[in-house]
Amino acid sequence: MPETASSPAPVTVVIETRGQIPEAAHQLVRTGIGELDHGAGLLIRQARIRLTHLGDRSLRHPAVVQGNLDIGGIPVRVQTAAHSVQEAVHLLCERLRERLARLLRTDGSYRGLVGAPRESPRWRTADRDIGGRIRITRRKTVELRRETADEAAFRMDAMDYDCHLFSDADTGQDSMVFRSGPTGYSLAQLSVRSGPPRRRNLPITVRPRPAPHLTPGRAAAQLDRTGLPFLFFADTTTHPVRTAALYERFDGHYGLLLARPRPVG
Repeated sequence: MPETASSPAPVTVVIETRGQIPEAAHQLVRTGIGELDHGAGLLIRQARIRLTHLGDRSLRHPAVVQGNLDIGGIPVRVQTAAHSVQEAVHLLCERLRERLARLLRTDGSYRGLVGAPRESPRWRTADRDIGGRIRITRRKTVELRRETADEAAFRMDAMDYDCHLFSDADTGQDSMVFRSGPTGYSLAQLSVRSGPPRRRNLPITVRPRPAPHLTPGRAAAQLDRTGLPFLFFADTTTHPVRTAALYERFDGHYGLLLARPRPVG
């Protein structure tokens, strides 16, 4: 059940729980968010924190904590996973503190956005790779925002995604920015015929090949073979072919993002 709690700073904190959550974790959230808001000069307007403990003992990190905050009008999301809920809350506050510091130093060129590259998390345990038990358990249709590569990377970082689908404002191509490569940011395009995006202040590595044409099933099989956390592809089961991304969820299965068709005219 949702719980509205007061933190030491004047910010509304809503805590939602799923599974067996110790009461101590609630107090950790209240204290941690209050300390963040105090250090941010009261920039946090609202915080919604979801505490989850999964019953699957095969998962390395059964405790998942997700925070959605409004920081000065900018939506910010962070998700962490750990062995215990308390540990995941501590990680959440650390990541939010880092995210807040980066937002405060970001200028119009988004150069302040760049931090140390981090690997995408691997949720799945080894025994889930056996016997074809991995499934696509969530499908979501998304409307691609028209934005520059820098804006897409900013949104990806602010929402704590490991990849982000968007429509490139320079090339008009459906694209995906994701965490990878020597700079920490890479860009894949549905088609490379229009060339790379022009407006780039961030050090983004542009992949030279277009997105592969696959079915979601073949995309899942490719992720199984490569061990990658996500895959950008053109879904050949749709007519016309639509942009898609398959990603690994915290429960060890897959989620599918499918671009919403653009209106005609």
